[in-house]
Amino acid sequence: MNVPNQEQITVYLPRIQEIVNTAPRNSDLQLAGLRLLTNMSVTNIYHHAIISSVPQFLQILEDGSELVQIQVLKVLVNLSANSHLTKHLLTLKPPSSFISLFDSCNNRDILLRQLIFIANLKENLKKEAQEDIQCICADDSFYSLLFGNSSLLPQKLASLLLHQDADMKLQAARILTRPF
Repeated sequence: MNVPNQEQITVYLPRIQEIVNTAPRNSDLQLAGLRLLTNMSVTNIYHHAIISSVPQFLQILEDGSELVQIQVLKVLVNLSANSHLTKHLLTLKPPSSFISLFDSCNNRDILLRQLIFIANLKENLKKEAQEDIQCICADDSFYSLLFGNSSLLPQKLASLLLHQDADMKLQAARILTRPF
């Protein structure tokens, strides 16, 4: 990570996000922009400049190629590690296909990053703030999808505990065993 380069790139973040959101789906240009945003989101310094594009990234996640989906999930994982963004991320509407990405036959990199994203959110969700977040989250929010009473996530995670991949098992267990 080159901090001086990141500082110079900062002024271009809005344009890069615009390009990622408007470039032809799965194009080299979109992928390059997502890679740059992944690098910019490694530290919390630029999260505030990237967070506004997450709804568009979620749409890209829904209909992007596997390579693009992986890059979007890398950005989401980086953002989800920031506890100050947890409330914002949990109130967003997930793509309709989000829960189906948990099928064990899906791409390993996609599934693993999705698990890390959710584990980070759950880890950052403080018990005292859970009720506050629950009150402001719509029925179609990430919070409801992942942690609501009718969530299919526990069933999907239970099947992943039997997965051959040790990292998958670890992240599934991290989510299932972490109390709020």
